[in-house]
Amino acid sequence: MLTVYRASAGAGKTHKLTGEYLTLLFTGPGAFRRILAVTFTNKATDEMKTRIIDELYNLASGKKSDYVELLGSTYSLTETQVRKQAAKILIDILHDYSAFNISTIDRFFQQTMRAFTREIGLQGGYGIEMDQELVLTTAIDNLLSDLEKPESKDLLGWLLRFAEDKIENGGEWNLRKDIMSLSREVFKESYKAFSEEVGRDIEDKKALDDYKNALYGIIRSVETAAKELGERGLEILAEYALKPTDFKGGSRSPLTLFDRLAQGEMKEPSATFIGLADNLDGCFTKTTPLGARQIIGCAFEDGLNDCIKGIVALFGDLTAYNTAREIVRYYYTLGILTDVSRQIAAYREEKNVMLIADTTELLNKVIGGSDAPFIYEKTGTHVDHYMIDEFQDTSGMQWNNFRPLIEESLAHNRDNLIVGDVKQSIYRFRNSDWKLLDEQVQADFSPEEVREETLKDNWRSCRNIVMFNNALFTTLPGVLQGMYNEALSASSLTEEQRAAYFTKIMSAYDNSFQQVPPPFREKEGHVRIEFLSGDDEKDWKEEALERLPGVLEKLQDNGYALKDIAILVRTNQEGAQVADTLLTYKEEHPSDHYNYDIISDEALFVSGSTAVRFLVSLLRYLKNPDDRTNEQIALYSYWILNAVPAPDAGSQTNSIECGSRAKTFPPEIASALQGLSRQSLYEITEGLFRLFSADFPANEQVFVQAFLDMVSEYTQKESADLSRFLKWWDETGCRKTIATPDGQNAVRILTVHKSKGLGFKVVIIPFGDWEIDHKPTKPVILWCHPEEKPFNRLHLVPVRYSQSLAKTIFAADYFKERLHAFIDNLNTLYVAFTRSKEELVVFSPRPKKIKEETGEVEKISSLTDALWAGLHTEVSDTRAGERLISLPASFDTGRGVFELGDWWRPVAKTEETGMQEVGMSRMNSISPDDRLQLRLHGKGFFFDNARRKHGALMHEVLSRIRTRKDIPQAVERYRQEGVIDRTEAAALVSRLEELLNMPDAAPWYDGTTRVLNEVDILFGNGLSKRPDRVMITDDRVVVVDYKFGEHPDQRYHRQIRNYLKLIRQMGYKEVEGFLWYVELSKIEAVKGGYIFVIR
Repeated sequence: MLTVYRASAGAGKTHKLTGEYLTLLFTGPGAFRRILAVTFTNKATDEMKTRIIDELYNLASGKKSDYVELLGSTYSLTETQVRKQAAKILIDILHDYSAFNISTIDRFFQQTMRAFTREIGLQGGYGIEMDQELVLTTAIDNLLSDLEKPESKDLLGWLLRFAEDKIENGGEWNLRKDIMSLSREVFKESYKAFSEEVGRDIEDKKALDDYKNALYGIIRSVETAAKELGERGLEILAEYALKPTDFKGGSRSPLTLFDRLAQGEMKEPSATFIGLADNLDGCFTKTTPLGARQIIGCAFEDGLNDCIKGIVALFGDLTAYNTAREIVRYYYTLGILTDVSRQIAAYREEKNVMLIADTTELLNKVIGGSDAPFIYEKTGTHVDHYMIDEFQDTSGMQWNNFRPLIEESLAHNRDNLIVGDVKQSIYRFRNSDWKLLDEQVQADFSPEEVREETLKDNWRSCRNIVMFNNALFTTLPGVLQGMYNEALSASSLTEEQRAAYFTKIMSAYDNSFQQVPPPFREKEGHVRIEFLSGDDEKDWKEEALERLPGVLEKLQDNGYALKDIAILVRTNQEGAQVADTLLTYKEEHPSDHYNYDIISDEALFVSGSTAVRFLVSLLRYLKNPDDRTNEQIALYSYWILNAVPAPDAGSQTNSIECGSRAKTFPPEIASALQGLSRQSLYEITEGLFRLFSADFPANEQVFVQAFLDMVSEYTQKESADLSRFLKWWDETGCRKTIATPDGQNAVRILTVHKSKGLGFKVVIIPFGDWEIDHKPTKPVILWCHPEEKPFNRLHLVPVRYSQSLAKTIFAADYFKERLHAFIDNLNTLYVAFTRSKEELVVFSPRPKKIKEETGEVEKISSLTDALWAGLHTEVSDTRAGERLISLPASFDTGRGVFELGDWWRPVAKTEETGMQEVGMSRMNSISPDDRLQLRLHGKGFFFDNARRKHGALMHEVLSRIRTRKDIPQAVERYRQEGVIDRTEAAALVSRLEELLNMPDAAPWYDGTTRVLNEVDILFGNGLSKRPDRVMITDDRVVVVDYKFGEHPDQRYHRQIRNYLKLIRQMGYKEVEGFLWYVELSKIEAVKGGYIFVIR
């Protein structure tokens, strides 16, 4: 049986999944090896593993567990039996943890992929490339560098057309950036599924030219016909000495269309113009003189009516014309993307890597149509049960890879599990497809094989928040559905096509209602939505930002800690705005009572650090020291870093003389920079850090460390070329952010997409408005399959998403994408509003057109309009036996404030004290010469003579001996490691016993002293000394260094005297030092500047 759980936000999905997994674990010994659970993030994987191990531990250790009753009733076991079996399962998992198969979907596909490397054409030892932006950058660099080659003639033409289109549409001119944006299309599954066919289409140059000529032929024929009809109409008017203004409407006469058509403008006829066909009376008014009527009538009969009817007929069906124009509009992108794909393929082959984004597609091609036994045979594994979490985020190709495996499992009557929620599908830009959960699973399996269950209770939020969301997401889908259907009804789609969309938005939210379980019914919670007025977007956003500190202060007064609060934004740029506002407010309004600290993965850009910008400016300067601009930018960054005012030309500030180029930096810095310029990229960067780290603010250390990590990773994966790194930094690296640890007492700023799956006591949404549809300023490409002639000569064509598609053969594709866009944005709102546990505060712009008498929105064009309309709509529905609350009852339309409940005061909880954390305020860097060196081979293994090898072995063995009793154990260690054999071990034990029983050495190994073998003596600046053996008794210290040379060497006495000096500085009064020439059986005492031979 395949069980499909539909789990709304906060419905206890993880608890349910854990219970189902534990139930499967109890089916038999080693069951965990035959269960595969997949989710979509490493964090979710870790949480799932931890949850299951914790519950097994609770069961095994006798602690309280919610699953005792479930497991007992399922398998007819007593509590004692359940706990005993859980203990055995836990031990089995811990002893074979690698078989505990809970992973991300990408990791599972990677494991499967490695079994098919030969079929895919990969070489052994291939790597996985996670950074697709880096790959695109390299591919586009290679693409542009090849433009001068003769074979790139077609590509050059496509790029020129691309540039012309950007100019025609008023876009900013940045060809490389625009190609980069366009090239991300190659990672869409809608393109990948037909990329090979597209490649073959592009290769056939003649067919490609014929196709293009056919499209332009359709366009020219229609435009020519329209122009001729316009000219003919003007000719007829001229023959009768008439002007368009002589007709009904005067200066607004519909016949002015003739002039526009004659000039080549494809202006569609108005309804008034269409009404003139075969309608002479519509050409004049009652006040038109009789003579004029007669002249107009003659012209009408003499061909004017035919012109009007011809234009109406021509524009009555422009489907072919509109289709041809839309295909031609983005036709060039086919060629560009095909060449980009080839460059990416060349990159993969050259680097012997596979893009993480390619895994699903390649695996889909290899195992497509294969049955599960074949896959299991290739991978060497076998799985009985599959559990897929967050199924709404699965892509079509991923499901095609999973489906045969689940089919095999169901064929053996085994249980499988899918968990998801259509309302939380917000990752379509990563190819996720919510329709899989909504309808595809039911279509792929018979009704007898699928069981659906909805988790109704909300275990996250207080009562008012649940009730608010229940009501809002009952009304909002209807509001958006009405807006969507308005355009759908006017489309050229058939009734059957329209029927598939008429209720789709509302049906997606059929199961949105949640119940409040008993533990949460007494907790009211608070929802407040403020609609801010403003003349434009900037004004209301500024007002929202100004109110943020006050909201944080109110929450702190009510008892909330900052770590209880999350601020959700739609984009990283909005997150940066919020972060800047709070940081600025904190600086300008220091307070002992309130705090404004923040953490944010999205807003804290590495490039936002002053120290990092300074390092980058120095790298640019070192790349080209003769560039005056780079020099001055680096110098200016130096002033900013040191908070030094920029001096006037010729003056001196902080040892920097601005009037002389040779003395821009202090001499010692200039000299150090010159020395660094000859080193590798990473050594340059870390050298700059060592040189200037004292000037870096303490709170920017984490940014600098992240930057060093980025440089290190780039040099390992790409190259140590400074120019290429700076190019990568400008295009990709500057957008990287630092990862922040959880648990800090600070306000969390994160995007709605990153917040999915999380819950917070307080959620603030400062910018509660975004588009319902795609933004016109951000072009969206649809990959369509033309089915009508002559457009079907290509398998796939790219068209730009716009309303004009509604009048083409791609109308169904347009309305499908429009539906997806509506649901995407509604789902994003749902995810944002359901993160809150106790407090939800939202700021949104006030709709521009509201009826004063009723408070209703005149026309819905944005999400804020829909939100206002939803709050203003009375709902009389009853769900699950409970009546929905009245939203208008809590909505003051005059003030533009919706408020349900009162500000909440959380119950104070005693914080659990865990381990103490110690933070590093500064990061240290050690020069390469002073670092530990990596030993690349076994110590002593490649010694060129037996004596040296024996000496090294003796030294290591002595370092492991504290007393004579340790001799056998120390020698046996090296025998077990294969360094010596049994005969050599017996001889070594005998020799060591002889040495350690020497009269002068024997007291050192009798166990009466505290022994420190190979322990460092630290003496500042990160330096240390390490004597071989130190023995301590009260205030007396004896230092011994072993030497294995053939002759005594007096140069060692300085080394011993240094040891003695350092130990005396530690407070020990009586200190002695000895050199023991082991092979010579000779011990020398070192005192002062003399060496005394003892034996």
